[in-house]
Amino acid sequence: MMKDIKKPVVCFFTGSAGDWGGASRVLYTCLRRLDRERIEPILLLPWDGPIVEELQRLGLHYRFWGCLTEPGKLGRYVQVFIRALLFFRRERVDLVHFNHRPWRAAEVLAARALGIPIIVHYHLVNKEGTPTDRLARAGIAVSNYVKDNSEPEALEKYVIYNPVDMERFAGGASRKIQLEIDAGKVVVTFLGQIRDFKGVQDFIAMARLVQSSEVIFLVAGECRDPREFPGSYTEKNLREMIGGDERIRYVGYVDRVEDIYVTSDIVVFPSRWQEPLGLIAIEAAACGKPVVGTRVGGIPEIIQDGVTGYLVEPGDVAALAESVERLVADPMLRHTFGEAGRKRVAEQFTSTPIRQFEDLLVRLARA
Repeated sequence: MMKDIKKPVVCFFTGSAGDWGGASRVLYTCLRRLDRERIEPILLLPWDGPIVEELQRLGLHYRFWGCLTEPGKLGRYVQVFIRALLFFRRERVDLVHFNHRPWRAAEVLAARALGIPIIVHYHLVNKEGTPTDRLARAGIAVSNYVKDNSEPEALEKYVIYNPVDMERFAGGASRKIQLEIDAGKVVVTFLGQIRDFKGVQDFIAMARLVQSSEVIFLVAGECRDPREFPGSYTEKNLREMIGGDERIRYVGYVDRVEDIYVTSDIVVFPSRWQEPLGLIAIEAAACGKPVVGTRVGGIPEIIQDGVTGYLVEPGDVAALAESVERLVADPMLRHTFGEAGRKRVAEQFTSTPIRQFEDLLVRLARA
């Protein structure tokens, strides 16, 4: 008679208690859809938060752990080290996953002391490796761009693209009536952080170049204080850039981003920095929207130029305007690009990365 094989217990340090921000959205999308016949997950949350109700509904095992403890007060560090050591042993943890790469966290050393393999998730390019990277068994990079440009070179890194939940984005609802947008208008949207490196200023400059009165431009995202968040724009800054053009509307922060995608006909992703991958481009394509993006970082791994959207050089406002005008003028082209993008997301950015994530976790836990 065959002996039952124990499911590996994987401990996830989540780094957040809600699916805000790209890294958190990615992790919680994976955790919602993990095959629990293969893996027993334990989620360690830094604090109570909005994700807890959903975790309870899904029956996911979690506990409030607190923030990771870096070197500081020696007594506190030793206390957390022992706490983590006892917790890992009691729960018979086989693998520890860090969604945010710590430096010298006591929890990392506890896992290492017990011989538990560690995996770190690279959501950003990391030019300088951390002590945790050097203790890790492997890393997960969200794109080939991140993998090829991150240290330490010696750490084995696996490319697993960020997944999205197609059902969530299929459930979006148009806000045209709420936003008082005429049904016949073409809606072109920027969604993301209202900061200079995200290219919101290029989006507004592009909108002012497009002469058509049949277009409405939406800017969705939170304006924040530039003294706290360098490079941010205030709402007053946006109004000054918009210059009284009534076609350009700032709609503020939106909880249900899927509604904004559904409201839109074209999504523009004019980032000026080396995006690790570009979750907004994936989400927009999941909603069947053509995307005009910049040729930076991992974005070209999502947008197929001339197939699912257009790629232009960062800061090239004229090229952004030309690409948008081409799509505005051709509804069939928008449909063709949108459907090609939706198909690509369904094939490469939904269940495939989650199964790859599972396979890697199981293999490392049992190694």
